[in-house]
Amino acid sequence: MEEDKKSTAVQPEEAPKPKPRRRKAASPQPAADTPPAPTDSAEPPAADGQSTKKPAASPKKPRAKKNTKTTKTAKPKTPKAAKTVKKAPADETPERKAPAQESPVPAAPELAEPKSESKPEPPETPAREDAAAPTVPDVPSTPDLPEPAERAEPAGTEPEPTADAPAADDTPAAEAPPEAAAADTAVTDTPEQTGDVPAEDAAEPSGLVFSDDLANDKALAAEAARMANISRTAQLSIAQIMAGLEEAPAPSAGPAPASEAPQHDSAADDEDDEPQDTIPQALGRGVFGMFKWLLLVVLFVLIIAGGGVAWLYRSATPDMLPEVKVTFDGQELAPTAYKWHVPVVGSFFRRTYAETLNSSPVVLEDAISDASPDIIVTPSDYSTQLTITDADKETVYEGSVTGFRSYLFAENGTFDAKLVVTASDSAAEDRSSVTGTETWQFRFTVSIKPSVTLCTPTVQQGSVAAVRVGSTMSRTEPTLTGPLESTGFVRAANGWICYLPIPWNAETGNTELTVTADGYTETLTLSVRAASYSYKDYSAKSQLTSPYIGADDAPDAVRRLLTTDGGEIQWAVGGFVQPFLDSFDTPLLYGMTEYVGRSYSERSTNYGYGGRTSTNVVIKPKKSKDSMIVPASGHVLLAEDLGGSYGYTVVIDHGAGLRSIFYGLTALDVKAGDDVKQGQLLGTSGRTVVAELRIGTVPINPLLVWRGQCDGLKYF
Repeated sequence: MEEDKKSTAVQPEEAPKPKPRRRKAASPQPAADTPPAPTDSAEPPAADGQSTKKPAASPKKPRAKKNTKTTKTAKPKTPKAAKTVKKAPADETPERKAPAQESPVPAAPELAEPKSESKPEPPETPAREDAAAPTVPDVPSTPDLPEPAERAEPAGTEPEPTADAPAADDTPAAEAPPEAAAADTAVTDTPEQTGDVPAEDAAEPSGLVFSDDLANDKALAAEAARMANISRTAQLSIAQIMAGLEEAPAPSAGPAPASEAPQHDSAADDEDDEPQDTIPQALGRGVFGMFKWLLLVVLFVLIIAGGGVAWLYRSATPDMLPEVKVTFDGQELAPTAYKWHVPVVGSFFRRTYAETLNSSPVVLEDAISDASPDIIVTPSDYSTQLTITDADKETVYEGSVTGFRSYLFAENGTFDAKLVVTASDSAAEDRSSVTGTETWQFRFTVSIKPSVTLCTPTVQQGSVAAVRVGSTMSRTEPTLTGPLESTGFVRAANGWICYLPIPWNAETGNTELTVTADGYTETLTLSVRAASYSYKDYSAKSQLTSPYIGADDAPDAVRRLLTTDGGEIQWAVGGFVQPFLDSFDTPLLYGMTEYVGRSYSERSTNYGYGGRTSTNVVIKPKKSKDSMIVPASGHVLLAEDLGGSYGYTVVIDHGAGLRSIFYGLTALDVKAGDDVKQGQLLGTSGRTVVAELRIGTVPINPLLVWRGQCDGLKYF
């Protein structure tokens, strides 16, 4: 902007030059140091030293007023005029108007080449050199400059500056009328304006024209004007760039309206007109600034936290997953799926590892041979859920692994199981521990071979053998086949049991027994040994013991009861006792044979025919009508007087086919259908009582049972 002032200060040096024009009113001449404005179609001066002018173009006062306004707008920061030039389209040729327009000259693109010529010298230098030249008055006047601007430019060239573009300072002094020159002199407060003219300018003769040097002077003046115009154009371009304009008005081919001239005030004046912020506005601006600061802080913290979380997330590797081991009936199981959550930031953010290893159940190779197989989960502090279904998809067990320990499979078959092990935050002591689930699905076959045991490998005649079968998967009763008669298996505490009565005359030696259970068959060997029996010889039949009831002598009422199924075992509690509280005699024992009329040799060898063997015990109490008690708990099947030698007869079912039979009672204290307990009063005995004990239809020795000498009945 200082260069603009210098350009304005040069004008007073040209002030003495218009004086000759005043003396010569007919032909006013421009100042010697002001060359004509450069144009692309500049015409050579006329031969007489006068320039071609349009009639009455420059002396009009309105132009002088415009020049005055232009001088005022030559202040620093004239952005709006520059905007107009920048937005002017390249294909339009604006009209050149009088240099008195108030708009500043924009940076013309077509002046790029002349800039290199004007750089060495400032605009004032040619002006001073031209001041001493005598041919300055002959320079053509500037009114001819608008004419070339109106000509159409050739294609490919950029347009000349518009009429609004050149500033007032760029117009040669000779073109302005006297009133405009006076206004210019009044605006610039330089020593030249106040009359302090240098000596060389004062000594210059005014109004003198040397025709010999006219051509050279015109060339110099034109070059000087071009250089001045280029310099000012560069200065204005720099000023426009520094001003940082934010808006650019639309280009206009015509002159700017006069009312827009006040808009060319400086930015400082615009800033002074802005109102001051109120207290709420200042507070709002401060709060907004603090909010932005806090937002930046939060963003910075989030970036740091995000980086830390990302590092922790990458550190949560599969090596941190828990190792859970499961075994079922001694076979280790492989998991089929898992879903674990590894903590990254406490319990708030976790990394999940999930995978399905096998979509179908794992089939176990070995069959389950135990009705209650074990399942073990290691470690044991996890919660478990076990579900087992059979071949019909019916659930046979659902619960925890701990509850499965007491479960027994009821039958053989194929089963599917699903085990889910869960580790939750509520169960874990450390909230930052790994949580999640792991699943096992497996299929197994229960093929349990029940245990078969011969409780009495060796047994004597007249006693009882027992065979036990363990828990079976099927609900069918095991079977036993062999030479010995039996009533079959009955339910026992841990499976099944079968009692085999050994007749008094059973064949001694080994006996093969075949047991079948759950499709498995097993053969047992029972050894039978001979019992020691006594015998009696009578000379007459009247000496035989009476009453005598043989194995085939049982009445029909009793015989029918011997073939019925036996109930549950009743002697498990208390066993057996003898039916008399007092001592008694046994005139006829179990297995004793009575002979009549044998020879001496037959007696000595215990061989002969015609004898009878007792299959029961004939008891003679020490006192008549002695009370009798129940030897073992049971259910009364018969209690009535059968008459004859049978008298009052009582039949008690002790379970498992074992029944007690008493003949010869004179009174009864029980009736059929009663459940009796051991030691309960049964009735009153007669002179003799026949006591018999049978398993099914086979009689056994009652004395061995009452005295606890029958090993087979100790198993139940």
